[in-house]
Amino acid sequence: MKKPKRLHYQWHHRKPRSLHGSNEARNLSHVSMVSHQNWHALFRNYTPHKIAEIINETWLDADFEFVVRRRELK
Repeated sequence: MKKPKRLHYQWHHRKPRSLHGSNEARNLSHVSMVSHQNWHALFRNYTPHKIAEIINETWLDADFEFVVRRRELK
């Protein structure tokens, strides 16, 4: 019987360090290495608005629109 693959995890900066993102916990997500590599292959270190533009132009049904907005501070 084959041994199940062990997933390797990495820290992903939600706001990239190259765009002045921090190492604070709120800016980090623990994701599988494969997911992390795929994200950067698709979206590099683009801004949320650029990512939405790529998703809309490439991936979504033309009847839909993926929208990004900044959260309101509480």
